[in-house]
Amino acid sequence: MSGRRQPEAGALRAEPPQGGSLYDRVRTPLDRRRPRELVRLCREATALVLSVDRRTATWTAGLQVVMSLALAAQLLLARQVLAGMLDAGAGDLDLAGLGAVLAALTLLLAVLSFSDTLSADLALLLGEKVGRRAAQQVTDVATSVDLEAFERPEFFDRLEVARFNAAARNLTAVRAIVQLLGAALAAFALSGALLLIEPVLVVMVLAAGIPSFLAAANNSRDLHRLQEELTSDDRERAYLLSALTSRENAKEVRSFDLGGLLTSRLDRLYGLRIQAVRRSVGRRVRRALAADVARALVIGGTLLLLLWMLATDRVLLPSAGAAVLGLIILAQRLRIAIKAVGDLYESALFLDDVAGFMELKPALETSRSTLPPPRAFERIDARNLSFTYPGGARPAIDEVSLTLERGQVVALVGENGSGKTTLAKVLSGLHAPQLGQVLWDGTDVLETDAHLLRDRIAVLFQDYVRWALSAGDNVGFGRHERLHDERAIREAAARAGADEYLSRLPSGYETVLSRLFAGGRDLSGGQWQRVALARAFFRDAPLLILDEPTAALDPLAEARLFASLGELMEGRTVLFISHRFSSVRLADRIYVLEAGRVVEQGTHDELMALGGRYANMFQLQAAAYLDAEPI
Repeated sequence: MSGRRQPEAGALRAEPPQGGSLYDRVRTPLDRRRPRELVRLCREATALVLSVDRRTATWTAGLQVVMSLALAAQLLLARQVLAGMLDAGAGDLDLAGLGAVLAALTLLLAVLSFSDTLSADLALLLGEKVGRRAAQQVTDVATSVDLEAFERPEFFDRLEVARFNAAARNLTAVRAIVQLLGAALAAFALSGALLLIEPVLVVMVLAAGIPSFLAAANNSRDLHRLQEELTSDDRERAYLLSALTSRENAKEVRSFDLGGLLTSRLDRLYGLRIQAVRRSVGRRVRRALAADVARALVIGGTLLLLLWMLATDRVLLPSAGAAVLGLIILAQRLRIAIKAVGDLYESALFLDDVAGFMELKPALETSRSTLPPPRAFERIDARNLSFTYPGGARPAIDEVSLTLERGQVVALVGENGSGKTTLAKVLSGLHAPQLGQVLWDGTDVLETDAHLLRDRIAVLFQDYVRWALSAGDNVGFGRHERLHDERAIREAAARAGADEYLSRLPSGYETVLSRLFAGGRDLSGGQWQRVALARAFFRDAPLLILDEPTAALDPLAEARLFASLGELMEGRTVLFISHRFSSVRLADRIYVLEAGRVVEQGTHDELMALGGRYANMFQLQAAAYLDAEPI
């Protein structure tokens, strides 16, 4: 639950005038922070890699060391080969010595080739493992946050950024770290070899990399800002694409001929994205062109310097030949290193957003109580409950009070939008009241562990999930710890009237309830509703909340179900919402809501005698069935 009233949570839960909360606060972007933040994030990415698979990470790093040393040795051996060839031209051939050098050079080539292939494969494996860990972290936060978060567009933007970038950017960061390590070690080793030939050449080549590094850093920041700007439109684009291709929407898209309209909206969003990307690409190309020209001029100047040194006998021909080869390889490695730094910086910008999303969980945990709620209850009192949705103009429920006693069947009635479902969410612990209290035998549930509280409650909302999984899963998810208990699953299904048709499916309770997968079967609306009801029964909780649990059932089936609720839920309390007053009249107590407030309460007979709102609604519905004028 959100909104825990505890001193340490005050800073997190204080609502600014704009209605913001912990879920829509975004940390300062990394490119506006001090550079050491980049170092911190790189260190954290490395620690993540090591924690996932230290052995593979160590092997990958070791292979980079081997390749860098092999490159330096290759350069020095190349100089010996050139010297041996020049000696042979002068009539002083050392065939044995030259053959040994060539053999060593060939061996080094084989080592480099194999090490490069093995390093790439290990990096791929390591990246997949890091991606899995990152995805687990995102889903862990997404399933831990309060339901309030899913009422805020800002949270969805943050979730989308984290969901998209956690695995992909960590994978890119792993590859960049591996490439940077290899390129940096190779550059260091090659620089050491070139220092033995002519130190000034190394300085010039290293200077040539500065423009490329600056361009890569600016391009990374540009891409990050672009992604931030497009996140909201991208979510809408993803929704439209799903709407056009999902099975759930297929009937209505065709019935109302919406394909063309939705496609045009999707195309417009794609057009906006392409325009933004085109502008970004233009900036990136201009930066890259300027950096490449600057680097080429410096490298060209370095080669001219080397030719002058050769012409003036400042270096010998074998050393000059080896230096040219070394300069080319060093320039390539520096280019790889700079690209890796750019990728790492770019990944760090996005991973900083992911880290901000990850901070939600520890922040929420500090604001939540760990005290267990009562295992059962004799009485639940809701006192002056009020709740307003983010951005709402008025409270969805306003100073609502009611009482639930053990073993009672209590009904909520009222027009659409009167606050019934919101009240059910507050009573079930999915929303915390912004004002008021929910007391279980005198214990304020805000002072108890929200997870343990929800463990004591079974909720069935009218927009229940139709899991594209087995029938057994669809029932057993009510108490997933007992998914293996097939007998109890069948008993719950039987109580809801679902076992009769679930057991006749091709594979019984192992049949997937969806035509998305081979061998799957779909159910009718009424059959699905009974499966969802079975899931609530299987939870076996002391409080059962049913929000329009029989909307897809025919009136006779609904009447039979409610008539047997007392027997089905013996010793438990049932709170249900229904628009069918033939069922509501069986409740022990009825609360009538209007505009978020309780306007009437009592038994059916008491409310009919009152002649108020309930009586009028009951008579209107009865008149519709009897084709008679309401009183």
